[in-house]
Amino acid sequence: MKTKGMIFEIVKKEIRDVIRDKKTLLMMIVVPLILYPLMFGFIITLEDSMMNADESEYNKIGFAFETDKALDTVIEELEIKKITGTENELKEKFDNQEIDAYITLNDKKFTIYYSEGNAYGQATLQMAYEMIEGYKKAIQSQMLTAEGLIPDEIFNVYTVETKDVSGKDAYTQMMLGMVPSFILMTATLTAIFAAIDMTAGEKERGTLETLLTFPLKNGDIIGGKFIATTICTVISSVIGFLSMYGVLLYLSKNLESFKGMELLSIQNILFALIMFIVFGMLISAIAIIIASKAKSFKEAQNSTQPLAFISIIPMFLSMMGTKLDSTLALIPFVNVNLLLSDIISNTVNMQYFIITIVANIVFVFIIMKAVIKLFKSDKILFS
Repeated sequence: MKTKGMIFEIVKKEIRDVIRDKKTLLMMIVVPLILYPLMFGFIITLEDSMMNADESEYNKIGFAFETDKALDTVIEELEIKKITGTENELKEKFDNQEIDAYITLNDKKFTIYYSEGNAYGQATLQMAYEMIEGYKKAIQSQMLTAEGLIPDEIFNVYTVETKDVSGKDAYTQMMLGMVPSFILMTATLTAIFAAIDMTAGEKERGTLETLLTFPLKNGDIIGGKFIATTICTVISSVIGFLSMYGVLLYLSKNLESFKGMELLSIQNILFALIMFIVFGMLISAIAIIIASKAKSFKEAQNSTQPLAFISIIPMFLSMMGTKLDSTLALIPFVNVNLLLSDIISNTVNMQYFIITIVANIVFVFIIMKAVIKLFKSDKILFS
């Protein structure tokens, strides 16, 4: 009980210090509550507005050649706003953003000039391609008819039908894959700030020496710091999750691409909480062992920076549609990110959930053993 009481006192002390530290408090509460949800909502809204933009935003196409009746028919069907002129005249209009693209024709070769830098560049290119393909088919039909053949019997020998069986829009899935990374990145930065202040920060302030004058075991000291850092990280994760999920619910009611998003079940909410605790323990242990080795506050900051980048890497796997399996469930950071994506999508596999929990707890145990060993060294404590 005495040991437990000492650890509890250290936890209270560290939490008080965190509350006084504006940087850690900002990262723990303000960033996940306001900054990331606003950033995520802005990205989604911008992408949605581009995907569902009215054709009038990108249908102004210049033609540096004389169009015939067949091409004019296709242009009219696609509701393209035709602008004619010489190549130089059209280039000037394009540079002045008066048209979205322009096309030249030389020796039966169409050349489409467009800009990837334009927000609707790809949409304009797609429209131009569709127009040219429609025109080619119209000319081919005329040629076949002149030969006494029926174009439909030749062009439609086979028909193609596509069916998306994924159950969710690919764009929506990609965006949902970003959510865990935002949450884990915030949790990682919170753990880093807290761990640095509790280790390297205390070395510079000289408060660690004072702490060691008390009848405390090194295990009690590091245990208290570990628990305090974990608490801060879990709070940050929960705040980030609630705010980001709130944004998703809002988008599901206002954007077509997010319509029909399922609400999380109570079971999956509990799964998410468990994952936040486990990840909080892991990232806190890693941050503490790295920061403990630093000789100064600045060195600790430099040493822990790679952790922030590592927390972003799994985002790309989620966005590419990578699914959690028994192998990936053993890899730290990746397993938590992919599992949180499954939780948000209500598609949790219990086998992978258990493997992920066990794997991370094993890593935490190994790292904490190393941290306690480090804290037994005077060189680490007073460097």
